[in-house]
Amino acid sequence: MENSIREFTQTLAELVQGRIGKGHTVKDHEVVKNNGVKYNALLIGKEGRCISPTIYIDPFYKAYREGMTMKEIVEEIVKVYNSSMPESDIDVDFFFDFAKVSDKLFFKVVNYEKNRTKLEGVPYRKLMDLAMVPLCRMNSAAIGEGVITITNEHLKSWEITEEELWENIGESAGRVAPLKISSLLDVLERLSGSCIDVPPLCGISVVTNTSDNYGASAVFYPGVLPELAKDRECDLYIVPASVHETLVIPDPQMEMDVDHLIGIIAEVNRTSVAEEEILSDSLYRYDRESGKLFVVKEKAEA
Repeated sequence: MENSIREFTQTLAELVQGRIGKGHTVKDHEVVKNNGVKYNALLIGKEGRCISPTIYIDPFYKAYREGMTMKEIVEEIVKVYNSSMPESDIDVDFFFDFAKVSDKLFFKVVNYEKNRTKLEGVPYRKLMDLAMVPLCRMNSAAIGEGVITITNEHLKSWEITEEELWENIGESAGRVAPLKISSLLDVLERLSGSCIDVPPLCGISVVTNTSDNYGASAVFYPGVLPELAKDRECDLYIVPASVHETLVIPDPQMEMDVDHLIGIIAEVNRTSVAEEEILSDSLYRYDRESGKLFVVKEKAEA
């Protein structure tokens, strides 16, 4: 009987350990990503080093099922490890000195319910049915640019409160992961490579950050929604396209059936968005007069 991917990963860990030799540790590991999506991986550590490259096994399992031998896979994993292991280690002092990170903080937004377990031990902020997760962008000569999730243990080490953390995030997020706003029409034309004649789309904006990675948070940066509402002179609907971007729809621009739009969001999430990238099935509305943001369904039911 063919091995399951867990058994395959465990066997692979033993074979790689034998191949890579002394001074290394190879552990099979289940990586839980956003929304509880799980991947199988090997963590390969080297004695005296802080960095342990994570090598995802799922593609190798697919190759194995298609005929690639275990020996070939082991050799390929060793090659991946050798090419990804940096020559120098990271500066661990980075994790103990808040002065080194205070201007590198930003955040992402994820679905609260789908990530409740993953959020344990993280000083997140609840935002309707979402969670704002604190991040730190780090640059290292050893590993280049990376992002780490801030935990309660970091706060203890830095001797700061959650309030101090989020105050710094509010000040630095727009610099660390700058806001990017494009018209939906421009985005569609760029993707299709041709001119699109759909006038109603002109009022819809795509809001993300300049890296287009976990950029849905950008719409919640301080002042962004008030400024957009002021510019459009109306209330706004916010559609959670994915964890990477949101759509902002000016209220007067389109005569919308809100229930239908909510249905479309859910359908698109089920059929067109990767499970790991789904943000929410909700539709949000920003009330320009009160400055409040809410889930449309919640207000309708109130």
